[in-house]
Amino acid sequence: MSAPWIHPYASPAGLPVDINAVDFLDTLQGPLGERSLMLKDVTSIRVVAYFPCQLSAEAASWRAESTRWSVTDGLTDLALQPYGQRLLDELLGSMPRPTMEISGGAEVLRTPGDEEIEASLLPSTVAGAWRVISARISLWNVDCGLLCVTYQLPDGIVDGTGDDVVAEVAPAVQRMLPAVTRLLRAVLPPVGEDEMFVLWGNTTFAVQVDPECVPARRRAIAEQLTPDGVDCTPDGARDAVLRVGSHTTAVVTDFGSRPALLLSRLTGVQHVCWAAALRYDAVLSAELSQIEPGRAGLSLNALEEQSARILTGYHRIRLFRLGYSSVEAHLDADAGAVWNALERQWKFRLVLTTLDERLDFVRTLHQQLVGRLQDRRSRLLNELVLAFTFLNIFAIVLAALTFVALPSLDVGLVASMIGLVLLLANLSAYLAFRRQINDPGRNPRASSSVSTRP
Repeated sequence: MSAPWIHPYASPAGLPVDINAVDFLDTLQGPLGERSLMLKDVTSIRVVAYFPCQLSAEAASWRAESTRWSVTDGLTDLALQPYGQRLLDELLGSMPRPTMEISGGAEVLRTPGDEEIEASLLPSTVAGAWRVISARISLWNVDCGLLCVTYQLPDGIVDGTGDDVVAEVAPAVQRMLPAVTRLLRAVLPPVGEDEMFVLWGNTTFAVQVDPECVPARRRAIAEQLTPDGVDCTPDGARDAVLRVGSHTTAVVTDFGSRPALLLSRLTGVQHVCWAAALRYDAVLSAELSQIEPGRAGLSLNALEEQSARILTGYHRIRLFRLGYSSVEAHLDADAGAVWNALERQWKFRLVLTTLDERLDFVRTLHQQLVGRLQDRRSRLLNELVLAFTFLNIFAIVLAALTFVALPSLDVGLVASMIGLVLLLANLSAYLAFRRQINDPGRNPRASSSVSTRP
């Protein structure tokens, strides 16, 4: 990476100095001169803006009546191995992929019924207005959506340094979030109580350079635009440099080259996967907030309803996890290099690990609560069985005494006294057995089963 840029009118400490004291030839040989030479090779810059959003499961499977929507197979987003079509169809059924999309030019950014595009979706920075090259709104099979817009930046923006390009583009993309939210909510009406909301905005820079630009200079340009990244250029990409950091950069000789498209598409897939993981994590957090181990009025019906929700969420999360894990194994070599770099730089594996741990914790805690409530029901059932058993014994003895009793008053009185004594004996035995069964301190088996509950 080249040295940090220092303004020609400032000292290395940042203090202003007299311009007459600066040797202009020495300045050209320093960082400014190096960047000037690099910028000379830049012929054009495009930026791909990503806006992932969360949807309800019903909205993700929703089929719009408008002819603007079309079904997609997702092959343009995942660069898979050249398998047969039948195998590709089966693989894409389980992997994260777009199921429906609206794609085209600037017309995609118009809300239904409007003729004009909102000004916030067409940024105009100091260097001039941005021009829309293409736009796409896609629905994915992981309960998320994505707005992806490719802009042509004005030529005047390359007159600054690489840091100035990022500093001018990034805030403009963030300012688009309210307008993007309004657009997507108009295109994707809410289903039930779940409302679509946009999560964040991020960018990929595509920089076109002259074919004569040497590889070292291309790498320097990529480093200036993504200083916190790592190089992930595939071995077969001779005329490109790809770099992944907080945002991604592709330095190419042709915007339509495979490395440039590969980086932008896989970056979009990673954004959607991040959005899906955060959505599922939020759902599990909401379920955890409803599980209170110490609550006195714990209801089995409430736990059964929550169990149904947890089972549905477990099914969706495990499908997402299995589908995501299978992607890397089926990518081609070039796509695999970019995919691994995105995972490492964005620490997505840590997010998946956290999601798995939270899912296991929710299921384990819920199962223990259900088990504790079932133990409580079992103890109540034991009491009822004991009560009916001793009452039946008393009834049998009383019936036998009544059957053999003579009509004499003395004999009837003796039978009644015996029945009363037997009743008291039954009640005493019932209470003793009840204490023996339900008291964890006296019943080792009951104690061991209850002590494991939270």
